[in-house]
Amino acid sequence: MKNKFILPLVVLGSSVFGQFTVSGQLENYANKSVLVKIYENSDLKLIKNTKTDAQGNFSANVPKEYNGFVRIDLPTGENLSLLTDNKNLKFKTVAGQDIMNRLEIIEGNTQKEYNKIIAMQPLNEVQNQVFPYLMQMYKPTDEFYQAMIKEQNRINVLNKDVKYSGLVEYIKTLNDLKQAAQSGKDTQAVDKIVTHFVNDDDRLEQSGLFNDLVFTYVNTKLSTGQGDNVEEKLIAATDEILAKTDITTPRGQNILSTLLNIVPKDQYAGFHKKYVDKVNGLTCKITDQLKKRVGQATSMQVGSQVPNITFDKPINGKKSLYDIKANQKLIVFWASWCPACQQEIPYIKEFYKDFKAKGGEIVAISLDFDETAFKDATKDLPWYNYTDLLRWDSPIAEQFSVSSTPTLFLVDKDNKIIKEVHHISELEAAKK
Repeated sequence: MKNKFILPLVVLGSSVFGQFTVSGQLENYANKSVLVKIYENSDLKLIKNTKTDAQGNFSANVPKEYNGFVRIDLPTGENLSLLTDNKNLKFKTVAGQDIMNRLEIIEGNTQKEYNKIIAMQPLNEVQNQVFPYLMQMYKPTDEFYQAMIKEQNRINVLNKDVKYSGLVEYIKTLNDLKQAAQSGKDTQAVDKIVTHFVNDDDRLEQSGLFNDLVFTYVNTKLSTGQGDNVEEKLIAATDEILAKTDITTPRGQNILSTLLNIVPKDQYAGFHKKYVDKVNGLTCKITDQLKKRVGQATSMQVGSQVPNITFDKPINGKKSLYDIKANQKLIVFWASWCPACQQEIPYIKEFYKDFKAKGGEIVAISLDFDETAFKDATKDLPWYNYTDLLRWDSPIAEQFSVSSTPTLFLVDKDNKIIKEVHHISELEAAKK
């Protein structure tokens, strides 16, 4: 990735930072939470947790220059990805199953243009995936075969007739490259992906395709590399791409961060140890994202002290996790929307009776999104209950490296980890 010169602020003025607004109306979605996110270092970053008004309207500012996808997340799991070239976005739609079908872009020419690509996707999928299969079943002289040829030509003309602006054309190029590499049709695709990693600017991280391209690169290397040892091939592919992008640059670190996230640690412990040690030995500036990835690999171990959790408002007079004094504490990560958690709660209640009598306490951190659902779910729970209403975007879950619910941490009076489990039965079984 090429270095960029930083000009004096006195020359550029405040406009260099960029700022635009994302606003929308979600019909049938009054007074409910909306999360607005952008891609930063290839990961989704929450920039605004807001609520709609009585008519379903909301608005959020993006306080930096940004050319890529903005994602709107709803607590139901629905989301919208909208493309912007650092200009205002305004839309309206209907929450529910029609959230994409009823989408109307009021302001944002880049997304309007990108909609043309979305409209062409079904036709391109038919041409690339369905027709090649069907053509094997017919003779070139058959009427249906000729009809498919005719339709292929029509789709090609449609694709050629549509002209795209810079950012839209760039996103289309990345997506086409990913599909070509995955299908195996383009033997040079993986080299083209590497070229993008080496040469592209921040639009690559903001495209929403960065992680997919890293995965495609590694997967292609695994399928074409020599030998049967998967971990050795993973390391070879990683060393190769890091040598070309340079681990001391943000781009190289973003690639390594993605790889540490997608490669399972329990199956490839040697891979993780090698690159965690490598990062820990760096003397250059390290991205926050990679620091977190390395922290996830090293910090939440038995004997380490858990991070403090500061509550937005006191719970039973306590302002933080550390303020709650007990011989032992059980920190429970769960959510009202999690079926496995609901099954676990009765057993945790039973465990709590004896645990509390022996000087223990439970602090339950809910990864909820809807405040009403959280209050309904916790009204009969006798321990400390807290949520920041950010679901998986919760910084608490990130600090504790929680990737599934339920997850339980048993800590001692000094808040040091004794044991991490996923079911209360594991603690019951450990009792002497």
